[in-house]
Amino acid sequence: MKAYLTAAILCLAPVLGHAGTQAASTAPEPESKEPPVRIGEIDFFGYAGLDIKRVRAALPIHQDQELSPSALSEAKANIQEAVQQVTGHPVTDIAGVCCDGNGHSMLYIGLAGRSSKAISFNPPPSGSIRLPETAIKLYESVMDAWSKAVQSGANGEDRSKGYSLLNDPDTRAKQLAMRDYTLQHQALVLEVLESSANSQDRAAAAEMLGYADQSQQQIDALVHASRDPDAGVRNNVVRALLVLAGSGEKTAALIPAAPFVDMLNSGSWLDRNKAGGLLLELTKSRDPKLLAELRSRALPSLFEMAQWQETGHAYEYRFILGRIAGLEEGQIEKLSRQNDQGKALVAAVRQALRPKAAPPEAK
Repeated sequence: MKAYLTAAILCLAPVLGHAGTQAASTAPEPESKEPPVRIGEIDFFGYAGLDIKRVRAALPIHQDQELSPSALSEAKANIQEAVQQVTGHPVTDIAGVCCDGNGHSMLYIGLAGRSSKAISFNPPPSGSIRLPETAIKLYESVMDAWSKAVQSGANGEDRSKGYSLLNDPDTRAKQLAMRDYTLQHQALVLEVLESSANSQDRAAAAEMLGYADQSQQQIDALVHASRDPDAGVRNNVVRALLVLAGSGEKTAALIPAAPFVDMLNSGSWLDRNKAGGLLLELTKSRDPKLLAELRSRALPSLFEMAQWQETGHAYEYRFILGRIAGLEEGQIEKLSRQNDQGKALVAAVRQALRPKAAPPEAK
């Protein structure tokens, strides 16, 4: 089965897989027909307490470098070795993401600093239940169409119904077919997500469950699966929840925020990416308890991610920070969209969060 894909993110995990996992061969390798990949932005997360400048200087690759697919396949091991030498700890993640505004690939490297914290996951399910091949093929057809739409720039979507419908006609038709399947087989989809030992089936079931009719049972199952031990399952689960949250305030109020605050400190880029998108929706209400929780438990991580070079990936964290600081929505929007690596937004947030000096005593 094909690896999962997301709507706005095309991960290069297969390209950046572990080097040396295949058996050695004395036969010459055929020349790759794949075009070279140009590295755009390289950013980090989880680095509180570490010398990030030293880490960046030690990397074996650099921004604007063009690499062949074979060279990229070796990059992960080289990055791991460089980070280990500088920090004394292995990387927590290396996520390759396509693409920035120039069509270049981005790398997000997770470090084991103070702002990286392990998450407790559910025990791995052990059930034998599987989705039928027809359902798997339907899921894969949606992901393939979605991938093509994103790469062509046709990634606008309608979330008003609580499930994603892309503006791209081909993708939308396949998504509606997946909704029809889910409505007819919802009990099976729920059981696979909860108990199947096959992580790829669970990832497909998570995507499908997002297309069910909205219900507390649907939300509860997705929230429980947000602690699935597989990152791909969690990715699809949390995206389904963020789409649900974006459909209206009443639905958003049914989704507990606490588990996803923890995910902002995860060593996985996918966890942080999806948790940020969901919390962007859940903080629209400016619930004081949630904003206080974000400030006390995730502020360093939010500042790190708000300063990523790619505005599209940093936007949600900048907006969450602005709400924590009590800034007006219009001001946050203006500052978040500036292509300055979040400097203006971060400065405004730090100023707003700075303790107020006590007024002078009256004489």
